[in-house]
Amino acid sequence: MHYRPEIDGLRALAVIPVLLFHAGFGFISGGFAGVDVFFVISGFLITSLIHQEIRSGAFSVVAFYERRARRLAPALLFVCVASIPFALMWMLPKELNEFGKSLYAANLFAANFLFWDQTNYFTPDTDLMPLLHTWSLAVEEQFYIVFPLLLLSLRRLSEATGLKVIVAATVLSFGATQLFARIDPAANFYLLPSRFWELGLGAAVALSGVSNREFSRSVRECFAWGGLILIAASYLSITDTQHYPGWATVPLVAGTALVLAFARGDTLIGRCLSARPLVAIGLCSYSLYLWHQPVFAFARLRTSDGVTPAGYAGLIVLCFGLAYLSWRYVEGPFRNRARLGRKAIFATVAAVGSMAVATGLVLDGSDGLASRNAELARLTKPSVGIGKDCNAVVDLKCGTSSEPVIAVWGDSFARHLVDGILASEPGARLVQLTNNNCGPLAGLAPIKAKFEPAWPQECIEHNREVQRFLLAHKSIRYVVLSSPLNQYLEEETMLLDGKGVVRSDARTVTGSYRASLAWLRQNGFRPVVIAPPPQDGRDTGLCVARARLLGTSADDCGASLANVRTHDRDVLSILADIASDYPVVSFTDYLCGGGRCRTEDRGVALFEDHGHFSEEGSRHLGAALQFYPAFASAAEYGCSTERGRLGAPLRGICDLGENVALVSASASDAPPAQMRTHPGPVE
Repeated sequence: MHYRPEIDGLRALAVIPVLLFHAGFGFISGGFAGVDVFFVISGFLITSLIHQEIRSGAFSVVAFYERRARRLAPALLFVCVASIPFALMWMLPKELNEFGKSLYAANLFAANFLFWDQTNYFTPDTDLMPLLHTWSLAVEEQFYIVFPLLLLSLRRLSEATGLKVIVAATVLSFGATQLFARIDPAANFYLLPSRFWELGLGAAVALSGVSNREFSRSVRECFAWGGLILIAASYLSITDTQHYPGWATVPLVAGTALVLAFARGDTLIGRCLSARPLVAIGLCSYSLYLWHQPVFAFARLRTSDGVTPAGYAGLIVLCFGLAYLSWRYVEGPFRNRARLGRKAIFATVAAVGSMAVATGLVLDGSDGLASRNAELARLTKPSVGIGKDCNAVVDLKCGTSSEPVIAVWGDSFARHLVDGILASEPGARLVQLTNNNCGPLAGLAPIKAKFEPAWPQECIEHNREVQRFLLAHKSIRYVVLSSPLNQYLEEETMLLDGKGVVRSDARTVTGSYRASLAWLRQNGFRPVVIAPPPQDGRDTGLCVARARLLGTSADDCGASLANVRTHDRDVLSILADIASDYPVVSFTDYLCGGGRCRTEDRGVALFEDHGHFSEEGSRHLGAALQFYPAFASAAEYGCSTERGRLGAPLRGICDLGENVALVSASASDAPPAQMRTHPGPVE
């Protein structure tokens, strides 16, 4: 296959949007789709090469994998190894543990499986993952394993029949995207079956021979321009990430196929794409893609207040410099068969790859070298309450007594209160009835795309079990309920018992929460709702821990009260409605003052992540604020501070009724006025 410089120019138009997107430049909302352009190009080039060699009788599986090893492995290994010292210096144990997993997964061609199981590509936490981008390399590597064998199996068939098989496989793969997008969006994004159609379309263009056929220049110009316009429009218009890839991907993939088929060197598009600057970037595009994510991730890890646009511009320049160096001194020499023979390349890749895998396994197996950084690991240790095996368990084995007096019901934001309650009253007779992501809402559950389809019904059944448990244990008097409710408000749909799937809205959530509270009162229990801690969406726990790691101030980890009110607006509105009839306790007045909210109290780091108390933080606040007597008093007597039953630190913040009114007011950082109290009826 002869060299086509316009394809390197197209590679440049694929990698640059990826860099701009990951640098946070919002004008290119679909920049991440540059990876899809790479997939189509790879399918086209690999198929062209293999098909030509099969027809000439020169194809060798071993030689094919040797070329792939020379092309992909050296630069990947170099970037992985170069990332290790920065990870050791700047990553917390939990992050180092995840880095270790990605390190060995990337070198075992399985990074896409790891990230499918671990994270949504578009969530903010992925910004700190240096090897996140290796998922796409894993997809290509898996394609390279199966596709040559498929083409070999078709070699005895006519070219027309072989093309029909590839087209059929491509259509089936696109059909898989429609299914996966609804039942498992992460699988749809990360896995080969729903990505094959992009590579397959490139393969179909190669097998069809359309790029070598004679068309009039005007026809080729028209289709080439159309393809380029489709690519550019996709970069600027794609915003739906939940169902990606899918129909929104079709114009981009089709546009890439059109450019490959018709933008030859004698067309205007072909000449533009063959411009020396674009070709130079295209030649370095693989190294540029490899370097950008680690450079960005480590810069974000090192800066507490985020990277500025000017900072990202500088980082992009750095990426170009690193890409040139690795292309010139790593990619080039390893592709030179005169310098390294087949045995040498396989041996080198196997040796260095094995060391990278071993390093990753050590980091994973040691929980990110937790023993080296025991203090840092302790800062972000989750508060699991009675025990980590108590999630979704409704049983006295998750209690401190066979005759509990206080029950804790809700999701992980209820769970993180248990350590504090026990710290305030070590002899408390308590039972933990919590289920992550499942709030204490009667007959209502969020439909979360990353969970199994049966999970919402399981959540509803869990809450029914909790109600049956409460009725069966007459010793229980107080029920502490808590949830941030965002899983109900942010998801598109919810499962409402008896009515099926409904759209998410605050009215439905409020009604369900009130139904739970009314049921408790009707059955003789005294409920108290605990508002989630003030938060603005950032991972304040990691922020404080990283400040300790780097020896810098953690002052910037706190959130402004205005941002907290904006972030928690919907939740606070629901709690304000509930507070008119039921006691609601908040931590806002204690943790926030002078327009800012603290993440530390008397030298103790309070949070594990974006809003959950750490184990140490929960125990500290529980002892300082006397959780058990304060919660019980609020449940028994309502939120009237006039009774003097609440501890001084909680006085005045029990009721959110007045506080929420300020959320929709100005963005003033002034502390909220003294709030009214709503004692509520007492049986």
